[in-house]
Formats: sequence, C-alpha cells, structure tokens
Amino acid sequence: MIEPTPRAFRFVVLFAIAAVIWVVVFTAIAALTASWAVPSWLAFAAVAVGVRLLDRDRRFHAALDRVPRGFRLLFGAGAVLGTIELGLVTAFILDPAVATFGASPWTPLRSAHSCISAYWVAADAVERQPNVYADELYNFPQADPKAIRKARPLGPLAIDNYEYPPPFLALPRLLGLVTPDFWSFRRIWFALNLAMVAIGLVLVGRRFDDALGTHSVWLTPLVLVPTAMVGTLQVGNVQLAVIAASMAAMVLHERGRHALGGVFLAYATLSKLYPGLLIFYLLLRRDWRAVGWTAGAAIAIVLATIADFGLEPYRAFLHQLPLLLGGEAFPAFRNPVSMSVNESIPGLAFKLQMWGVPGMGFAVSKVLGWLYTIVVIAGTARLALKPRSAGLMPIAWLLILILATMRSPFLPTYAPFPSLWLATLLGALAWRDGRAVMPIAVLWGILAFTLGTGGAPPPINAAWTLVHTIAAFTLVGIAFRTLYAAPAVHPAAAPPVREPVPA
Repeated sequence: MIEPTPRAFRFVVLFAIAAVIWVVVFTAIAALTASWAVPSWLAFAAVAVGVRLLDRDRRFHAALDRVPRGFRLLFGAGAVLGTIELGLVTAFILDPAVATFGASPWTPLRSAHSCISAYWVAADAVERQPNVYADELYNFPQADPKAIRKARPLGPLAIDNYEYPPPFLALPRLLGLVTPDFWSFRRIWFALNLAMVAIGLVLVGRRFDDALGTHSVWLTPLVLVPTAMVGTLQVGNVQLAVIAASMAAMVLHERGRHALGGVFLAYATLSKLYPGLLIFYLLLRRDWRAVGWTAGAAIAIVLATIADFGLEPYRAFLHQLPLLLGGEAFPAFRNPVSMSVNESIPGLAFKLQMWGVPGMGFAVSKVLGWLYTIVVIAGTARLALKPRSAGLMPIAWLLILILATMRSPFLPTYAPFPSLWLATLLGALAWRDGRAVMPIAVLWGILAFTLGTGGAPPPINAAWTLVHTIAAFTLVGIAFRTLYAAPAVHPAAAPPVREPVPA
C-alpha cells in the first residue's frame, strides 16, 4: 500500500539533489578560479534554481507520492550516507593534502593513488612524446622491469600509467585548454565524472520505471554508496562514467536523439573499447540510424585527435594493443596486491598462480580471455536477436556491459559498478516478491563490500574478489532468467517507450 509522501522524504530527496548539484558546480567552477567565493555563490545559485524548479513541478510531487515506503527508507538511508561520503571525497578533491590514508575496507584505495594523473600526463606530453605509453613518462627507471614499479610523483599523488587508446585524450586535451594545472584539471574532471554518473543512473532508472511501473530510480543511491565506488570517483578513474555514458547513449538512441547518443557511445567505445559490444548489439538489431550516428561521431573524434596531435600516438597504440589485451602492459601484474583485486575472467589465471597452481601466467590468461570472448559475443547476439519486453531493455544493455568488462585483463575495485546497478533494477522489478528480492539483496551486499588493496593479505583478497566475480555472474544468470521469462517482443513490434515523468 502506497502512503502519502511525508515531508521528511521530500526534504531528503531535494537535499540529495541539491548536494549533487552543489558539488558538481562548485568543483567545476573552482577549477577555473582561485577564489572560493565565486564557486560557492554560483553553486548555491544553481542549487536554488534547481530545487525551486523541482519543488514547483506538480509531476515531481506526483512522482514522490507514488513511492512505496520501503523505497523511501532505502533512498533516505542511501542518500544520507552518500552525501556524507560525497562531502569527504569533495574535500580531498579540492585539496589532496587534506587527508592521507592507506587502503582499507573503508578506503579501498590509498590517497596517493591517482588514475587521473595518467590522463593529465599523457594529454600534456603527447605533442613532445607521441608514444604516450612510454614507461619513463610515469615511472622512474629501475633495473628489474618485472619488479613493482616506482611511480613518479605529482605532488602528494603517484602518477599512474596511461592504458587507453589515443582518442580518449580528446576530452582531457579539451579540458586542458581551460585548466591551468593538474589540480584544476582534477577538480573539473571529478565534477564531470560525478555529473555523468548521476545523469546516467537517473536517466536509465526513470526510463525503466516509466516502462514497467517500478521504482528503481529510488534505489540509485545504493549503486554509489559502496566505498569502492566512491573511491573510484576519488582517484578519477573514468570507468563509472564510461558505463553511465554508454547506458545513457542507449536511452538517447531509443528516444531518437541519435546525434547525442552517438557522441556518448562513440567516445565511450574509443576510450575503453568494450562498449563497442553495444554497437555490435545495435548492428544485429538493424538499428541503422544509431549505428550510423555512432560511427560518424567516432570518425569525427578520431579525425579531431589526428588534427590535434598527429598519427604517431596511433602507431604507438597499434604496438601497445596486443600488450593491453594480453595484460603485459599493466604494471599491476607485477604487484601481488594489485593482482589480488582483479575480478576479470583472464585474471583468474593469476589468482591460481597466487594460490600455488603451477603453469599459470599470461599464456593461460590469454587463452581464458579469448575463450571468454566467444561467450561475450554469443551472449550479446542472443540478447540482440531474441529480444524480450521493450521495457526490460536496460537490463539487456547492462548485461552486455557486465559481460564485456569481465573480458578485461585487469578489472580492479570498480568492477562491481554495473552489477550493483543491475541489482537495483532487478530488485525493483522483484520488489513485491520477498523471496525473489532476498537473493538479489544478498548479492548486492557481497558486491558492496570490498576489502580494499590493503585490507587483507593478497591470497585472502583474491578469494574475496573471486566471490565478487561469482556474485556478478549469479546476477547475470538471474537477469537472463528474468528477461526470458517475460513475453517476447519483436523489435519492429515493440511499443515506443513513453517519456518518463520527472522524478
């Protein structure tokens, strides 16, 4: 039974939205000016406008009135915890000297770790050093190339290695035009990452709920409150934003907004490669407009980067690509601590090696990777060629992304993000059946808890991350069963998805 919405819930919803708006605007503007006053006032102005527009929207209040009590409680708990975590990580983004901490279950990544440092160094160096994969850009020379790397420092942070295709540098290079130094770049990157993730979660949640009458959008805080997800925003890794942008692109394509959807999906694919499975999915479904706009956007991005820094980085990438696919390019494989948090299928070989199984290493990892690639392609083809209810499409998209990310040779602490997201959609769908919700809740709990890179000895951490991998594939199995238990709908006969009510 749905009860009238308490004022406290309205306040929590508006406060959570206000917190995200304030942090995004404040950190973005703080990247462009040395003054704290200007970003503060502009952030408060953005909050005032956003909250007032929402509070005056009758559809927003009508949506709140339909939220069942259980969803209100979960949203409230997640929003409060998430706001506290967001405040702490924002302070660290504004000033990395504000705290120094090691890795633990509560801080999965040490404060010195910085993925974003690799983006900045590569974008800054590409004109004078076209081989952005050159080890000397990121590490000090060392006698043993197989030893744990000695990272060059960037203030109190350690520079990470660049492990992406050259087109990814399009956005860092563009942001570099308006940010005078790394610290400013770090702030605006954090703002864009957070905004993209928040928009993607809400956009997909609203589309899912409008089509099926569920309330998954109110479970979205549960996707981000796990400490590893907050830690990913802290270190600036782009993984969360790429998955959110890929999902948002699919919603935009579905709505006929192919230009923007094409840009999102093209940049995501050129940056991380695995979102290309969604393009394969669109090809099999004969969605020629979506494929055409995405291909056109990809060509435009590649040509723009060639005009910016030339062809040499692409030649270096062709040499680096086999090493990236096989894992040899990742310094993490020299470090048992890093190897223990790898949740991918190819990474299983190194866990077995850690546990004393002979003959394990890169050769076995590559075999596992290519055998698993067949599974990924087959799974994507099945989802495309045997579609089910149009309302369940976001589950299919997330399934493809989960399967695709598991093919990566190295998939560390951010691995559970799409699985946590999938759990919220499945949980909302099965909400009325307590027996169906319970296993999903348990799997969410498993995926939400991370020992961190320093939280346990490597063999124990490797065992727990293997449990993570098993939990993720269990969710995949539940999702496939959910999809294929629903009535089939041919793509041509699928009813259009209604425009969702703002929530």
